[in-house]
Amino acid sequence: MRRNHWLLAEDMPSLPVESRNLAGGVIHDFPYRLPGRKCPHAGLISLADAGGCAFCCPMCYARAYPWSVSDRIALHADAPQKLERELSRARIVPPLHLSQVIDCLQPAPEVRALTKAAVAVIMRHRVSFSILTKSADGPRELIRDMPDLADYPFWRLALTIEAPPHKQSVTSPGASAIQERLDTLAQMASRGIAVGARTDPFIVGLVEPEEQLWLLDQIAQAGAKHVISAAGFFNRLSMNRLLEAIRGSRWSHLAERVAAAYGATPERLARGDRGRPFRLTQAQLVALHRWLRAEAEARGMTYSVCLELPRAHDSPGLKHCEASSREHVHVRRDGRLEPLPCAGDCLRYCPDPDDPPCGEPRMLSEYPLRRSTMGIASPRRASGQPGLFRQG
Repeated sequence: MRRNHWLLAEDMPSLPVESRNLAGGVIHDFPYRLPGRKCPHAGLISLADAGGCAFCCPMCYARAYPWSVSDRIALHADAPQKLERELSRARIVPPLHLSQVIDCLQPAPEVRALTKAAVAVIMRHRVSFSILTKSADGPRELIRDMPDLADYPFWRLALTIEAPPHKQSVTSPGASAIQERLDTLAQMASRGIAVGARTDPFIVGLVEPEEQLWLLDQIAQAGAKHVISAAGFFNRLSMNRLLEAIRGSRWSHLAERVAAAYGATPERLARGDRGRPFRLTQAQLVALHRWLRAEAEARGMTYSVCLELPRAHDSPGLKHCEASSREHVHVRRDGRLEPLPCAGDCLRYCPDPDDPPCGEPRMLSEYPLRRSTMGIASPRRASGQPGLFRQG
C-alpha cells in the first residue's frame, strides 16, 4: 500500500511559527453578501494567516485559498491589542468567533498563548464568543489555565467530529483522536459548558451512512444538543488533496466513489473548476440532509446545514444556526456592552424587526456588516469609506 504524508499523525511535519503585526482591523463579518446568504452576523477574529494549521487536514478550505499560507503559522501578534481597542469603542458586537482560518487550539504553544490572550480580552469586555476545534486537550488546557472561563456565561465550544476513528487517518490524521474529542465533548458538557458538534465535511463515499449514525449516537451520548453538518464543496486543490489522501490509505478503493459523488472527473480536475466547486447535486444534498436531520432529531438534538441548503432544511424553531443560548449581540449602553435577546442571525430571527433591540436597523439588511456600523472602524475608514477588513 502506498503511504502518503497524511496517513499518520507522527508523519506530520511541524510547521514553523512566525509573528507579524496585522495590517488593518481584526474583527470582521463573514464576507458573504445577499442574496443567498445563510450565515448570521459574526465577528470573526483571525489570529493567523489562513491555512497556518499544524493539523493539515487534506480537505481544509482555509488551506486551499489562493492566498493561504500553509507552510508556516504566521501569527498576528498584535491581534489581542487590536481586539482590545476595537471592543473598547464598539457600539455593536455580534458573537465573536476564534478563529475561522486556523484551529486556534492546535498544539503549537505560540498559537494557544495568543488564543488565551484574545480570550482574556473578550472576557474583560463580557461579550460572546465561540471556539471550534479538532483538539481534545486544547479546551481542557484552556479551562485549566483560565478557570473563570468554566462559568463564563457568554461562550460556546464546538468540536468537529467528522469521521469514525478508523477513517480519521484520511480526514484529520494530525488532529486529536476522534474518541478523545468525544471524551472532551462529554467532559465539557458535564461541567455545564455549552457544547456543540460538527460532522462536516461528511465525505460522501468515504464515510458510510451507518458510520455517520454511529457518530450521531456518540455525539448525543456525549451531551451535545445541536449538530451541524455539510457534505462540503471543494476547489481543485482541496479535492485533489482529499483524493490523494484516500488513494494513499487503506481506503483507496473508495477514491473513485468519492470522486463520482462530487463530480470530480479527470477532465474537470485537469482543467480546473473555473469557479464551480466540486459538490453534490442539489437533489443529493436535499436527500442527505433530510435524512441526517431526522436522525439527529430522533436522538434529541437539533440540526442545521452549514451553507449548502437554505434555513428551511434546518430543525424548526432555531433562532440561530448554532442553536446556542450563550451567544448574544452586545450593544453599548451607559458605557458598557450589554447582551441582547438575539444572536445576530437577523435573516432567521429578530425579536422585533420594526424596532430592533440593537437600535441598528442596518443589521437587518447590511451583509456583510460593516466595521463602521459596529463602531470599530479606524477614524480614516469611518469617514467616507467604511468597509470590512480584508484578509490577505
